[in-house]
Amino acid sequence: MEQTVPSGNAKWGLAAKDGLILAAVTVVVSTLTLLTKNAFLGTLLWLVKLGGSIWLLSVIMKRYGKTHPDESTFGYGFIVCVFSAIVCAVWTFIEFQYLFPDAVAEALDQMYTGFEQMSGMLPEGFTDAMLKMEDNYAQINCISTFIWCVLLGLLFSFILSRNSGRKNVFTDEEMKQNNDDFNF
Repeated sequence: MEQTVPSGNAKWGLAAKDGLILAAVTVVVSTLTLLTKNAFLGTLLWLVKLGGSIWLLSVIMKRYGKTHPDESTFGYGFIVCVFSAIVCAVWTFIEFQYLFPDAVAEALDQMYTGFEQMSGMLPEGFTDAMLKMEDNYAQINCISTFIWCVLLGLLFSFILSRNSGRKNVFTDEEMKQNNDDFNF
C-alpha cells in the first residue's frame, strides 16, 4: 500500500532541503574565514557569500514559483531562510565552542592591545564585561546569528518575491471591478 505525503509536508521538506543548501554556503565561508585569519580575505569572502546567498535564494524562490504558481514565493523564501538560519546558528555555536575556541580569545587579546595602545587604559569594568562575554561567546553568537539570518532572510525574501516575475494576483476582470468601485 503506497502512502502519499500531503502537499503541506512536502513543502516543509523541500524548504528544509533548500535551507540546508543555502546554509552550506555560509558554513563553508565562515569556516574558511576562521582558517585563513586574514581580515581582507575574510571581508572579501563575506561579500562573495552574501552575493552568492542572495543569488541562490533567488534561484530557489523562482524554481518554487514555477512549480507552485498559486503560492507565495515570499512565504517559501522566508521558510527556507529560517531553516538556513537554524543551521547557520548551530554551526556558529559548534565553531566557537568546539572547533575554534581560541579564536575569540585571540580576537579579544588583539582588541585589548589596540585599546591599550590608543588610550593607555580601558574603561572601568570593560575587561570584566569582555571576559564574561568571552565565556559565553558561542551561545551569544549562536543567538545573534539566528536573529541576523532571519532578519536578512525576511528582507531578501520580500525583495526577491517582488522581482520574481510572477503574474499579477488579480485578473483583468478583478482589476476593472476594483477601478469601477473607486470611480465616483
